[in-house]
Amino acid sequence: MIPRIPLSQFPINPVKDTDIENAYNWFRSFISEKDWLNRKNEIEKYLSTVVRSSTPFSEPISEGTLLVIQKDQIGWYLYLVHTYLFEPHKYEYHQGARVVPIFKRIGMDIGLVVKIEGINKKMRDMFKKRTSEADAILFEVLTALLWVRNGWNVKTIEEGKGVKTPDFEVVKGSEKWQVECKRQMKTADYTYRETKKRQIMISQISKLLLQYNILLDIKFHVELVSLPDSYLFDLLKEIIPTTKTPGKIISNGSVDIEISFVDIDLVQNHLKQYLVKNNSPQFLELIAQKEVDHAAFTSGFLGNFYYVGDGEANNLYINEIAKAYGVHCYCDCENALNAKARDVRSQINSAISQFNPNANSIIHIGMETFDGPEVEMARTEKIVNTMSKINPESNKLCWIFYHYFQSYTRSYMDWYFDETVSTATSFINPVLPIKKTFLIIPEDEVLIENASHWNKELP
Repeated sequence: MIPRIPLSQFPINPVKDTDIENAYNWFRSFISEKDWLNRKNEIEKYLSTVVRSSTPFSEPISEGTLLVIQKDQIGWYLYLVHTYLFEPHKYEYHQGARVVPIFKRIGMDIGLVVKIEGINKKMRDMFKKRTSEADAILFEVLTALLWVRNGWNVKTIEEGKGVKTPDFEVVKGSEKWQVECKRQMKTADYTYRETKKRQIMISQISKLLLQYNILLDIKFHVELVSLPDSYLFDLLKEIIPTTKTPGKIISNGSVDIEISFVDIDLVQNHLKQYLVKNNSPQFLELIAQKEVDHAAFTSGFLGNFYYVGDGEANNLYINEIAKAYGVHCYCDCENALNAKARDVRSQINSAISQFNPNANSIIHIGMETFDGPEVEMARTEKIVNTMSKINPESNKLCWIFYHYFQSYTRSYMDWYFDETVSTATSFINPVLPIKKTFLIIPEDEVLIENASHWNKELP
């Protein structure tokens, strides 16, 4: 039985951020206290039922839990912010880093947001009818706020039955634009398939890695889905038991593998002094001995746990370990990179179909950049090609704003958020209608000049 310590012994002070609290309270105003408690309970029931950590080999790594609640996406996002503010012992760092900055931005200008015509209905619809569409609707709210911040009057347009319409209309003096927002899904289907394949392969060597406290850095040069499930096991089963020093152990046309070792004493000494949450950035960094991309890093360990506070909803902490392993994987295969580099052709065509063809129009497209600079370079090529095929004579599309986002978390910082904006014009109206273009990052905090955030080193 896993022991438990009371919250009174949990030495982390709740976050105090007026902007995030203002946004949280505004979001909460659209659902009743009873509804919120029911949704919160359902989320915690899911977390306590599905998330298992006490027996590392009770199920394959490939069946690992995805800490995302898709059906009630907005409830999950609200829960992340709630725990960030009020129950930090339950907070999920990696998912929260995507969401908290959005609440921060909305809260910074909550006085402007609440005055947007039609915004309340959009929010009510998100909480009651479109609960799985939080990413898309929050992107619309941020875009509407952007135009208000640039001095435009914004009116959301209610969808008519059987009639496609843009998301909102913006007016300043005699100028008027129709605006449509399109938000790509967070991750490409190909990435999910690649991740599952990777986890299956690592699952077959996990006991071997754990036995010797192994760290692997793997770079595949072919598509993972083209390899047998036993590929890593067949390569490494004889090498790992006899390898005693760090270095490259495999190099061929399919893969390069470097090996090192988890410093168990270092981890154990840290655990004696500090509370460390399971799967937190702090714990992953202790195992890897550096900052890691959690989406590409798989780890496991044998040790002892304890719960903080009541319940079993993402409040599991570690007090000692005996064994541990970690695997970081990357694939530089051109086919894989190209498959992850999703075009925006469907978003543009869908947006154009929603416009009045006789009115000046603008599209905002939101994308997340978790797959690295090579993927973004390939995606840029696809976007340029798509842009060249748009017929300006069939519509009055004047501008497209491409918003690229990336979030991450570190042991010393709850969240970082990067944003890059690029624009394209048909030259029908070549004067940029807004000076401020960043949806989330305040312009005075932008330090990147003439560069995209995915080309800089992560902190």
